[in-house]
Amino acid sequence: MKKLFVIILTVVCLLFCACSNKKEYVLDEGTFFLVMTNMQYYPEQYLDCDIEYDCFTYQLTDIYGKSYTCGVRKCSSGYGCTCGQDTIIGFILEYEGQLPPPKNQSVDGNEKTWVHLKGRMKSAEKTSVVVHSYLPNGEVDGDKTETILFLVFTVESCELIDDYSNLNYYVTK
Repeated sequence: MKKLFVIILTVVCLLFCACSNKKEYVLDEGTFFLVMTNMQYYPEQYLDCDIEYDCFTYQLTDIYGKSYTCGVRKCSSGYGCTCGQDTIIGFILEYEGQLPPPKNQSVDGNEKTWVHLKGRMKSAEKTSVVVHSYLPNGEVDGDKTETILFLVFTVESCELIDDYSNLNYYVTK
């Protein structure tokens, strides 16, 4: 009987330890850029962890015509782009439901389709998206391309954010 009790107690302790080590990341205005950048460099650390964040939806089409729905924020050039223009940082989204379509995508400013996403990264593999570069005046440079590497985020829930006045369209370190 004592041996059975020790086995049961050991199993319960192991289950408790396994559950208590489960990581959760809630990206907010102060942590979005830093954590998202860290995810790009060390994605293995974030696999199968619960992640939630606020972002706007963005439709990205590569030079071959394939479209990707992304959950992003705008950030300074340097991460993800080499053309010297500002870029976006976030995930390609996989969702079984219907994601709200992007709004005012080509306009700088907060008037976007903002969503609160919960889900997880199931793979550390990045998707290469080849896009046209931009000229300094903001126009597309049809002669040059860039490759942006995106992680894929499996969305478990998506909520539309009606009041996004406390959210920053542009994030920095």
